[in-house]
Amino acid sequence: MVVRVSASDLEYGRRIAAIKAGSRVVRLSPEIDDLIPIARLEKRINQLMWNRDRPDNVLAARILVREQARLQLAYERRHGKPADTKGMP
Repeated sequence: MVVRVSASDLEYGRRIAAIKAGSRVVRLSPEIDDLIPIARLEKRINQLMWNRDRPDNVLAARILVREQARLQLAYERRHGKPADTKGMP
């Protein structure tokens, strides 16, 4: 099963993060820019698990959890602290 997180999903996350920062900044800090894909995956996982009565959704959620864990480890290596997505879009 292929699970896709489109570029528009990530761009939407960047726009929301800029709005929450109180500006119309196009360029975000590298730390925020690295958190956005993690937060978007978390949102998608929650959506899939909400409808977990379908076996395909559970399988897709497992795949996304692995990808999210990989991104969180990369974030921790790069920034020296665990990824905190609370308050992210």
